[in-house]
Amino acid sequence: MSQIVVFHGAEHRAGCTMAAQSTAELAAKEKKELAVLFAALNGRRSAGYISEKTVCMDEFKIQLKSGIGIDKNALSPSKKISNLYIIAGAEKEEEARGFFPDMADVLVESLSDKFDLIIIDSGSEADNGLALGALRLNGLKYLVMEQAESSVRRYEKMRALYEKLDIKFNKYVLSKYSADDPLTSSYVSARLGLDKSLFLELSYQDGGRAAEMEYRTMLEAGPEKYKSDIAEMANDVMKAMSLEKISLKRKRTWNNFI
Repeated sequence: MSQIVVFHGAEHRAGCTMAAQSTAELAAKEKKELAVLFAALNGRRSAGYISEKTVCMDEFKIQLKSGIGIDKNALSPSKKISNLYIIAGAEKEEEARGFFPDMADVLVESLSDKFDLIIIDSGSEADNGLALGALRLNGLKYLVMEQAESSVRRYEKMRALYEKLDIKFNKYVLSKYSADDPLTSSYVSARLGLDKSLFLELSYQDGGRAAEMEYRTMLEAGPEKYKSDIAEMANDVMKAMSLEKISLKRKRTWNNFI
């Protein structure tokens, strides 16, 4: 059975897709023995960080609706990382309402014996059929909030709905994080009445727009600090899978002998 990991954003700009795809890429790159799937189940195409053409959810709508599921042979591995497969979200966003929660179950059930790790970007709208289905799956769930008052307030507003739907998050990610910001993980965790150990920090880095223009994640374009933060998130997943931690090799510094 696959380890399921679902990333959900407190709001659209929280950085959910970047965090989810970066984690999938790092896990696949550093754990070559794992077959990893990244799927966007959020009503949007969510392929802004993918340079190559990939299959999208629309192509499997009939199979998922009928309960047949998806054949792994219909998917293509990433050209950058051979053990990483990607399913983009809905190409036609106006038809996203035609997907229902049980379709997420069908997708996972049909691919759970083909992939060791399935990482899902469920977007930020819990009333979307696929997103709701993803949030109801058994597995790890990460709530991604931007380190901003508006993002924390949005989660506070939505919290009652998540509780009503019996959706429980295992960890909380503060994205675009700066240690100088007053909304520290200690402050936010105390404000929400949550243990600080449940919070992960994904540091703010310049270059996000450039990375998107080049169709790649900050994992490729960003500095070492961003990569180490993603590694911490990926290692949380590795721990759940009873696998050894990922240890990133630091780039050697230049020694000038002249």
